Amino acid sequence: MYKAYVVDDEPSVIEGLKLMVPWKQVGFKLCGDACNSQDALRSIQELRPHLVITDIRMPHKSGLELIHEIRNLGIATEFVILTGYSDFSYAQQAMRSQVSHYLLKPIDKEEMIIVLESIREKLDTIFLTEYGFAKEDVEAFQNRRLKRENGNHDVYGEEVGSAWWNPVRDNFEEELMQSLKLMNFQDAKELIEEMFTYFKDKEISRAGVQVMVNSCIYHVLHVAYERNIRINDILIHKRNDGLDLDKLKKQVTGILEIAIDMMLEDRRRNSRSYLYKVKEYIESNFDKEISVASLAEMEFLESGYLGEAFMKQFGCSINEYQHRLRIEKAVELMKNTELKLKDISVLVGYNNYNNFFTHFERITHKKPTEYI
Repeated sequence: MYKAYVVDDEPSVIEGLKLMVPWKQVGFKLCGDACNSQDALRSIQELRPHLVITDIRMPHKSGLELIHEIRNLGIATEFVILTGYSDFSYAQQAMRSQVSHYLLKPIDKEEMIIVLESIREKLDTIFLTEYGFAKEDVEAFQNRRLKRENGNHDVYGEEVGSAWWNPVRDNFEEELMQSLKLMNFQDAKELIEEMFTYFKDKEISRAGVQVMVNSCIYHVLHVAYERNIRINDILIHKRNDGLDLDKLKKQVTGILEIAIDMMLEDRRRNSRSYLYKVKEYIESNFDKEISVASLAEMEFLESGYLGEAFMKQFGCSINEYQHRLRIEKAVELMKNTELKLKDISVLVGYNNYNNFFTHFERITHKKPTEYI
């Protein structure tokens, strides 16, 4: 999914967009938001979203000024402008700034969806152009992935372009994608080794090898591209039609290593931003079941890395931070409401009262009854 960022000085507009738009369905993930241009610029430099949706009139600095500053920083981003004013001069300036779309408030849901789908197609086209993939092959890669996601794993012998798709084994592509998203070079490298061993053992045709190699390269580059990381390396642009299997494996592994190194560097630069997003998510959802694994998946991080980084930044584990928030809210409810303790325990996320009692006493050094 591509990353989108929203800027508007009206919090209600930001919240409305979050709720109104089926972001995942249209191929985007909201990576952040801000109520002013200054905060937005700082975040956008860190997060490097593919799309910025910004109000045009804001205090101190307009949306157009923000766009110019982002352009000057060389960040490759598409823009959608929102405004409550049907102002032709603003529209002219927006078009000169190469803004993708100019939408009037109040925002129409269907119109916004059409705009986002159009931008997603544009981003897909940019990706194909940059890396020289044939559109029909990419469509075949994507269709095969969708079939698997919908529970149809019978893709053996499926035609892809002018050749045939012969899977190494069940779940091979899923494991490769997972290792890429977690930036685990060793696991991904072992999967590439397994694929080339399969080519030799099964004597896969040259055309079949080419299809599967191109699919792997496509996945590697697209996972990086979804983080707005462009990999302009000579390895990628070399034609690999005439390479023997050993040289081809070396080329694929080289691309893989470059991609993961760049994603790790991006994570290192932006880890503080990721951690604060995780912290904000916990604060908004402390009463729900939250696992470190699910939080890590949201930000494409390894569970172990996220847990250690959170502990280092905030001085406690993710689970402990959630328990503290729950107990803090419980104390507030005890002081300001007439609710029963069992009802309060459920409201803050504990279905088991004994569990609530244990954590309450551990954190406050008091029994819940002492607050009543």
